[in-house]
Amino acid sequence: MKIVKVPSKDVVGVINVSSPPEVELEMDVRPRKGELVIWVTNPNTFKVETSNEIELYEYVGFWQRIDPGIVFLDRRIVLIPGETMEQKLPIELPPGRYKVVKFAYLKGAKVRIEKEFTV
Repeated sequence: MKIVKVPSKDVVGVINVSSPPEVELEMDVRPRKGELVIWVTNPNTFKVETSNEIELYEYVGFWQRIDPGIVFLDRRIVLIPGETMEQKLPIELPPGRYKVVKFAYLKGAKVRIEKEFTV
């Protein structure tokens, strides 16, 4: 058994270690001139909560976190099954290998979702 701190309101949830919550978010990332566009889709048969927070990493022999200089307000977004949200970051990336990290919140757990892309 693993005790997990729920991100909102500091509530504590209990999750059985042998069966972590299974959740997916499909992400599509496309760099455009002067911005990075991210589409997040909920392919599950249940609602999934996510936030507008994004972590950005560049591969330089190892994954190094990039500070895009953007402040994300802690705002939760509920995606119903099949729903897609679009998010744009005003950032210009040089050619390279990158990944975007978003988080899904389900049953008191924070689940990391990653998508690699190249520019």
